[in-house]
Amino acid sequence: IDLGCHCVEIARNYIGKDDRPVEVMCWLDTQVHPIAAEDHAIALVKYASGAIGQFEVSWCFRGGMDLRDEVMGTEGTIWSNNYLRTGLEWFSTGKGGDYVAEKLESSSGWLFPSDDDTISLGYKHMFTDMLDAIDQRRAPQETFYDGYVVNCILDACYQSAKTRSWAPVQIDDWRGPKKAASKRLGSAGKTGEQVMKRELLPDGRVKLIVKNKRGTVVERIEGSDR
Repeated sequence: IDLGCHCVEIARNYIGKDDRPVEVMCWLDTQVHPIAAEDHAIALVKYASGAIGQFEVSWCFRGGMDLRDEVMGTEGTIWSNNYLRTGLEWFSTGKGGDYVAEKLESSSGWLFPSDDDTISLGYKHMFTDMLDAIDQRRAPQETFYDGYVVNCILDACYQSAKTRSWAPVQIDDWRGPKKAASKRLGSAGKTGEQVMKRELLPDGRVKLIVKNKRGTVVERIEGSDR
């Protein structure tokens, strides 16, 4: 699961580093390569606020490095493709066999090359931040403590894969808040109803799905035709 260390930290940056990871569910296996470690892993990381981070990492993936982030939040969604399909595409017969992109298996057909691997894979930004931090006598964006928290999460992942159940994340030196604010959806109005979904209809009216005081889920249309 050391494969997943970068993905775990990316999720922490999106969710918030002050949100304590509490437990994980993980599956891993050695499916293809003759190695004494896993080459494919999937995990869910649950945080104190109720947020969930998910990663899937693999050495079995064909076609190059598939580096994508998908973020679903209360106020929006982000999809980012960090390496393949970043906008540059070409077709090649493969004659010459020149370099196209890191770990790309073929130089023929439709290809999705990187214009600059050092930028697309973050190396330039990483070293720039680290060296600037030294010059400016400040902490870098990613610190040794961040690595410690990530390794605590990965330890729990190995434990979960072994027991085939949720495993707690043991962080002996947690430096964030003791409790994280809940990020769960739903708010109670003046009538005590909890709004589950609000949708604007083509005619301008609003459809609400709410849970009332009795716990019954009902649908209601508000507003008038335009």
